[in-house]
Amino acid sequence: YENRKQVVNTSAITVFPVFTWFFFCSRYLRRPIGVNSRLCVSLTASDALCAFFYILTYVINVILPNILSNCWSLLLEVFKLATFFASVFTLLALALNHYIGIVYPLRRHIITPRSVRCAIVLAYFVPSTVFLVMFSTVPGGFRAPVPFAFFSKDGCNGGGILRNVAVRWILVAPFIVFVLLISFLYMHILLHMRNVSKDPLLKTKQTKRTTNRKLLVTLMLLAGSACLGWLPTTVLFLPLRPTMYLRLYLAIIFSLIVDAFIYASRLVEIRYAIERLQSGTYCKTCILKDTYCDDVELKITNAGVFGCGTLPRPTPPEFARYLSETIESRAVRFQKLNSSRKNQSGTQPMSLVLHYVKTADVSNTLYLYCQIVVQVISSGESATKLRNSFNF
Repeated sequence: YENRKQVVNTSAITVFPVFTWFFFCSRYLRRPIGVNSRLCVSLTASDALCAFFYILTYVINVILPNILSNCWSLLLEVFKLATFFASVFTLLALALNHYIGIVYPLRRHIITPRSVRCAIVLAYFVPSTVFLVMFSTVPGGFRAPVPFAFFSKDGCNGGGILRNVAVRWILVAPFIVFVLLISFLYMHILLHMRNVSKDPLLKTKQTKRTTNRKLLVTLMLLAGSACLGWLPTTVLFLPLRPTMYLRLYLAIIFSLIVDAFIYASRLVEIRYAIERLQSGTYCKTCILKDTYCDDVELKITNAGVFGCGTLPRPTPPEFARYLSETIESRAVRFQKLNSSRKNQSGTQPMSLVLHYVKTADVSNTLYLYCQIVVQVISSGESATKLRNSFNF
């Protein structure tokens, strides 16, 4: 039995750094971050937290069973259940967003980045609060003999709250409802896309439908892996053989591993973030920090007054369409310009001009022209040299 627990813990230890790395890659996502990308990052965070809490549970229950209070085990169980429901709620939000975008495209404005951020916060806050209240009020939880004794070895002894039939129904019923809702939404999406594909008036939108179909397959894979991995946990608290417990835990870990492969292979946003992290496609400036140069193809060999070094290798062609469809809006560019003016007060004015030119995605010639102008002004060269640089 101890060897089986070690197998589960080893699998969780393997999954945790993988999802932590994916979550770190999210900071390299191209702005503005879409709704689907934001929800996928939240799903990655919930998977990483789930693996982390499994590791802590093993440490407390196996390595330190007689040192720490049983209240800590119950608290970890609360957080495991909270992350489980957060991941299921995020999958439901992904399905709902895709459903509105495909079936009711004219109502797509209903789902905004602000509403998505609120939904993500509620997905973690509401389950955590509900389970903390439930474990604090229902007998067998934190109120077990020596209640709330987190710093006593005898705290919360005999806590059998998870063997309570009412508690098990509270845990299982929402999950079943969410799975049925997700299945209904995706089935309706498939039927709608099948009907649309037969419409001869929509042949010009074949590319858009192909993109929606690829995203739909990706989200269905995520939902399917989550359902196959988490659905067996509904019988986890029934009297089963030890081998069945091992299979259930391995099913959970296997679903997390499958999610990692789906993120890395299917989502172009995650693949681009990984590529950007590995290649280091950013320009280190001594005046304007974190000024990314992934859209600039100039090879600047002279650092000049802006401290820019040689840019890295060009972006792979597979991301060309993604880059063309995710250009930052004018409001985002002006916001960056205003923040740079506030944070870099007292620096050279032309550095801000160059920063705006870069973020505005104008031609490379204009960008090079601005840099040469500043270098000529700073070095005191004549206007003749400037004209010769451009063959006027």
